[in-house]
Amino acid sequence: MTRRVRGALLVAAAAALLILPPLGQRVIAPSDEARFVLYARGVLERQAPFDVRVRAKLFREKPPLYAWLIALASLPVGRVTEATAQLPIALAAIAAVAFTFLIGEALLGLRVGALGGLALAVTYGFFEHSQLLLPDMLVVAFTCAAVYALVVWQRAAPPRRGAAVGFYVATAAAVYAKGPVGLLPFLVGGVWLWAEHGPAGLRRLWSAPGALAFVAVTLTWIVPFLMLGGGTFAEVVVWEDWIRWYVGRPRLDNLLIDAAKMCLPWTLLLPLVLAAAIRRRRAPVVRLLLAWFLVSFFVIVPIANQRTRYLLPMTPPLALLVAWWSTAEIAAFRLARRTLAALALIAGCVMLAVIVRPQSLGASEPPYLTGFGWSSVPLVAAVALFTGALAAGLHAAAPRVLMYGVVAAMALALGYGIWPYNRTFNAVWDFPGLAAAVERHAGGREVGVFGGRWFALDYYLGRPVYSAQTLGEFTDYVTRPEHPVVVTNGRTWRGIRASTGTDLRVLEEKPVGGQTMVILRAN
Repeated sequence: MTRRVRGALLVAAAAALLILPPLGQRVIAPSDEARFVLYARGVLERQAPFDVRVRAKLFREKPPLYAWLIALASLPVGRVTEATAQLPIALAAIAAVAFTFLIGEALLGLRVGALGGLALAVTYGFFEHSQLLLPDMLVVAFTCAAVYALVVWQRAAPPRRGAAVGFYVATAAAVYAKGPVGLLPFLVGGVWLWAEHGPAGLRRLWSAPGALAFVAVTLTWIVPFLMLGGGTFAEVVVWEDWIRWYVGRPRLDNLLIDAAKMCLPWTLLLPLVLAAAIRRRRAPVVRLLLAWFLVSFFVIVPIANQRTRYLLPMTPPLALLVAWWSTAEIAAFRLARRTLAALALIAGCVMLAVIVRPQSLGASEPPYLTGFGWSSVPLVAAVALFTGALAAGLHAAAPRVLMYGVVAAMALALGYGIWPYNRTFNAVWDFPGLAAAVERHAGGREVGVFGGRWFALDYYLGRPVYSAQTLGEFTDYVTRPEHPVVVTNGRTWRGIRASTGTDLRVLEEKPVGGQTMVILRAN
C-alpha cells in the first residue's frame, strides 16, 4: 500500500469517526429534505426509478441520484429510515475529505494533504451539511473528485487520458446529483487554465472521450425525464427551477454572513490566508486553489434566492489554502498575526463565559447550552483548547500548535455538540409526534394539509397526504362526506376562520418548529 493510499484511508477514517456516529439520530423535518426521502420511498415501493410522484406531482426538480442512493442504502432493511437517508450524504462527506487529501498531496505534499483533509472535516459548515439530507454534499464530493482528476490530467507528463475522462465523468456525476450547479469544475478548470496559459489554455480543458462520457452519463437521466413530458420539463424544471429561481436581486450582506458561518473556524484566519495567497498567486498550485475558492464564492453572488448550502463548495479549497498557509506562510504579516492572536484570546474568554452562563444571552440563549455542569465540560474543554491553540499558534507562528490544536478542539466540539443539538432539534421539530396525533384522529384514512408543505408528515404517516393550494380547494376537501382530517398552522387557521363559514372543529394542537400545528375536521 502506497503512502498516498494509506494517507487517504487514515484521513477518511478520522472523518468517519466524526461524521458517522450521529447517523440517523435527527428526525426528518424540513420539506427540502423530506422530498428526497419520499422520492426514494416511491422508488423502493413501486420499483419506478423515474415516474415518481410526491403528493400527486411528478418529481423532477432535481436529478434522481440522491433519491436512488437512499433507495439503494435502504434495500438491506427493506424501508427508508432516517439512517439510510443520511448514509449517502455521510459517505459523500468522507469521500470529499479523502479527495481533498489527494488534491493536497498531489499539489503540495503529504503533510499539506493531511492537514487539508482534517481541516475540511472539522469545518463547521461542512460538518453541518454532512448531517443534512440534501444533495449538496454529493456535489462537493464529485467536485473534489473532478478537481483531483484535473490536477492529475494537467500536471502529469505526459497527460493522462484516463484522468481527462475521470474529470468529465465526475463532473457529470455532480450534475446528476443536483443539476447545472454541478458544472462548477468546468468553471474552476477554465479560470485556472486561462490564468496559467491565457485564452489558449481553455483548449487544454477539452477531451473528446471525456465529453462523450459526460454526455453518455447525463443522457441516462435527461432522456427518461424528457419522455415523461418534454414540454413540462422545459417549463417547470429548466425554466422555473434552474433559471428563474436564481434570477433577481442578490443580497450580498446575507451572503457574507452565511460565508463567514460556513467557513468557521477558518474564517478567523481568512484575512491572513487570502493575503498570503494573493501575494503568492503566481505559483500555479496557489493559483488553482485560489481560483477554486473564489469561483465557488462569486458564482453565488448574483443569485437572488441564496441558500447557505450553495456555499458548501468553498470549503475544500479553503481547507487546502489554510493548510498551505500554515506550512508555508504563517510567519508573514507579523503584526496582523499577533493582533489576531490577541483578539482570538479575548473572543475565547467571552465564549467560555457564555457557555458557563448562557442566560447572559437573554432571548438568544441556545436551548442546548445548560450552563456550568458536567454536560458542559466537553464544550468548555473544546473552547479552551481552541483558544489556546489559535492564540499561541498565531503569536509564535507555530503551525503544528495552531492546526492540530484547532482540529482537535473542533472535533471535540462538533463530535460532542451534535448530540445535545439533535435532541433539541428533535424536540422542537416533533413530526413523529404530530404524525401520531394525526393518525389517532384519521384512523388510517386520508389526510390533507393546507398552508404549508410539511412533507415530513407524509413520511411519518407512511402514506401520501393531499395538499390543498387554495382556500376553495381546502373547503372542497374538508367538506367531503367522509370528513377527512386536515393539518394546518395557527396563522392559516386564523385566516380560515376569518374567510369561511364552514363549520370546523379543532381536534388537537401541537407545537412543531416554532409554530402551532392545528389538526381539524369539519363537523
